[in-house]
Amino acid sequence: MPSELSGTDRDHRGNEPFMCSFCLRPRQETGVLAAAPTAAICRECAEGALKLLEAPRPADPDPLPATPWEALSNDELLERLPRVAQARDQVEEHLRRWVTAARDRNISWAVIGASLGMSRQSAWERFRTAP
Repeated sequence: MPSELSGTDRDHRGNEPFMCSFCLRPRQETGVLAAAPTAAICRECAEGALKLLEAPRPADPDPLPATPWEALSNDELLERLPRVAQARDQVEEHLRRWVTAARDRNISWAVIGASLGMSRQSAWERFRTAP
């Protein structure tokens, strides 16, 4: 499993993940996060995932809810909405960093836009650095 950050990235706090992609708890609450380019996982979630993967499969598993919110009460759903919004913001910031890396390599806005399924103009408007 990858470490949280490696090499010189560790010196740049802006490269650290903001929260666990699974439980949506902030890094300040979870501690170290193992991070990949599109996700991060805290120790507690990683340990839970390992237990799940190592457990024998039941003969007749209970059906899972079609969506994560089906199993939640209204209060629980409303409590999680801010975390989901934070996750969206984290993903947007992460995407912005990748686009910046592409621009640092002199990749054109047209090519970046095409890779994101949008026009050159839309990519420029969304990701350009403010003056």
